[in-house]
Amino acid sequence: MRTPFLLLIFLFLYSCSEPNSNSKNKDTPTTGEITVACDESLLPIMQAEQMVFKELYPNAKINMVYLSEYDAIQLMLKDSARLAIITRELNASEISVLNEQKISNAKYHKIGYDAVAFVLNPANVDTSFSLKQIKGLLSGEITDWSQISSISKLGKIQVVFDSPKSGSIRLLQDSVLKGSPLGKNCFALKNNPEVIDYVQKNKNAIGIIGVSWISDTDDVQAKGFLSNLKVADIEPILMRAAGINNKPMQGNIALKQYPYWRQIKVASREMRSGLGTGFASFMESEPGQKILLKGGLVPFRSSIRTINLN
Repeated sequence: MRTPFLLLIFLFLYSCSEPNSNSKNKDTPTTGEITVACDESLLPIMQAEQMVFKELYPNAKINMVYLSEYDAIQLMLKDSARLAIITRELNASEISVLNEQKISNAKYHKIGYDAVAFVLNPANVDTSFSLKQIKGLLSGEITDWSQISSISKLGKIQVVFDSPKSGSIRLLQDSVLKGSPLGKNCFALKNNPEVIDYVQKNKNAIGIIGVSWISDTDDVQAKGFLSNLKVADIEPILMRAAGINNKPMQGNIALKQYPYWRQIKVASREMRSGLGTGFASFMESEPGQKILLKGGLVPFRSSIRTINLN
């Protein structure tokens, strides 16, 4: 009589420990396969995080999809991605969508800080901008380089950014333009590399990119970009000693001296401890934070180093 009873106990425990074969929730924090949507401006640093996580947990497969911040959020809301790696929190309407799906209390993992960088063609001698000039460039009040410097011969200013739904341009519209539209001198391309390429080929252009694309000065691609670009100094929010540049480098971002910093967050729709939680927790852990540090960004939990972007 004992054997059937023990068998029933075993089958019960097995059913509790193994996911239902008809369920899509077959992953654990370190195994399985999921899709993660990510703001394309964060691609270089997130590729590094994904690579190291895969090396540590070979039975885990993270399918990263890189697109605009808005589209990354929409993918997560539609349950086509488990996580959205973005630079803001979800708004009320987005939280409402999750609530309708019985996902309450939007969960965030705080990863670190990056910034929006302004990059220029090497032929441009104007590499420092005040906050008022940045506002003028974005609003269309400043349309010619002669308005920045009376001796400039570069002509009409072109302000280029990565996407109409970009997190970078959303930050600047919110913080600089206070919701007002961009000027007619501003236009979008498809991604950050296209912005970099455009600025390298056009002397009169100023590009808006995620600093992740140029912050790792040990990276071959970032070195290549920096060799054909100038990174602009922006007037600091607080007073500082004369002679110290205010480029979007780690020290200035960490001290919030550089005005256009932002926090990297992971918005999660995961209601259990699955692979999404495992990947986000890895990025919050010491190994994941060191990847941000090495990549020239500011970890949420660690110390920083200062890298000069020339």
